[in-house]
Amino acid sequence: MLKRFTKNKKGQSVVEFALVLPVLLLVLFGITEFGRAIMTKNVLHTASREGARLAAVSAVDDSSSVKSRVQEILNAANITPKTIDIQFDTVNKSVTVEVTTDFEVLSGTIISSFVGIVELKGFTVMKYEG
Repeated sequence: MLKRFTKNKKGQSVVEFALVLPVLLLVLFGITEFGRAIMTKNVLHTASREGARLAAVSAVDDSSSVKSRVQEILNAANITPKTIDIQFDTVNKSVTVEVTTDFEVLSGTIISSFVGIVELKGFTVMKYEG
């Protein structure tokens, strides 16, 4: 009688796969979204650093050229900024560039626990040269 139950294992793999698949998909989509968020944050930091560098080298309070440089970097990565804030500090001779965007979680259409929008921010403070 016991041999009959131990020999019949045809559906065991299917049941195990059905139990493991949701966890595997959750981890897979989590890693993908986390990687996208890190890449977006890296681009935001790069764009703010490029804008601050332009302002620090030119040492001119020209917000329009700094914004266009930041926008150029963001356009190359296909990121739409929410805000681009530029503050010139003449006392400390520095410039602060802050870029924010809304990061939309794409896996939310597949797994509903990932639905949402997260605000990401890139921030750079740089002293004027010279």
